[in-house]
Amino acid sequence: MKKSFLIALLSMLVSLVCAQDIYVYSVIGKAEKQANGKWVALQKRDPLQLTDMIRVDNNSALSFIDRKAEKIYSISQNNGQKVSELIANYKSKQSYASNFVSHASKSLFNGGSDRISHEAAGCTYRGDIIENDIAKAILAKHNGSPLGSMNNAKTDYAISFSILDRRTKAELEGVVALDSQAVFRIKNSSDTPLYVNILDINKNGEKYDCLPIDDATTMSHLLIPGNCTIDLTTYPVEFSEPVGIDNLILIATEVPYDLRQVMKYFDKADASKVQSSNYPVGVYCKKIEVKQ
Repeated sequence: MKKSFLIALLSMLVSLVCAQDIYVYSVIGKAEKQANGKWVALQKRDPLQLTDMIRVDNNSALSFIDRKAEKIYSISQNNGQKVSELIANYKSKQSYASNFVSHASKSLFNGGSDRISHEAAGCTYRGDIIENDIAKAILAKHNGSPLGSMNNAKTDYAISFSILDRRTKAELEGVVALDSQAVFRIKNSSDTPLYVNILDINKNGEKYDCLPIDDATTMSHLLIPGNCTIDLTTYPVEFSEPVGIDNLILIATEVPYDLRQVMKYFDKADASKVQSSNYPVGVYCKKIEVKQ
């Protein structure tokens, strides 16, 4: 009797440990877990078990991190699958450096905030080489023409975006009203999950990052699964002064990056002297006129 009790206790402890290996990394839109016959909304940091049944809504995404295996999985719409099935059927061959997975894991468990220690925050855990390479690759792609006037065919990944009215979700083409609010719909037609952000260059040449970057620079909230369309409804933008043409540039890479650092490189770089970079970058440009 005592032996059976110990075996049962050991089994329960093993189950608990397994449950604590996998956690929700990010939710874009709506993702749910089945619990006690009901579907319950998932949130960042929620623990997952291999046997949990998960479903992801239309134009939404779920990412979860396996701390033990040092892997991140990015899942698009599905009508209900077990975590074990999602892992087994995962198509992307993308892998992350163990130092990034460790960094991302730390950012999940730091007292409920995305802010972690100074040593691990921002890009200091790996430096800013990636941001410099991204900037160099983009400058090479536009080959001296103004940023925002690049040929979208030069992208390394099939990715694009639309601008939707925040209230009606109607697609906005060509012109937006001053002070109007909108959200981005990102379409990733590649097989690879991509981290995205959008650079806005207004008519005065001023540059802004359209989407927020978390303090830990994991960009988990901007990880778009492969072969899906995602609405970033949580992150609306407002078209403010000055009126005129804005150039919007979607930048997508396989690893998270800090767009603020990319912009700094653009500001200081002499395009005629920049060494070319073959770093793979997805780019998609769209012009929009802000009118009074």
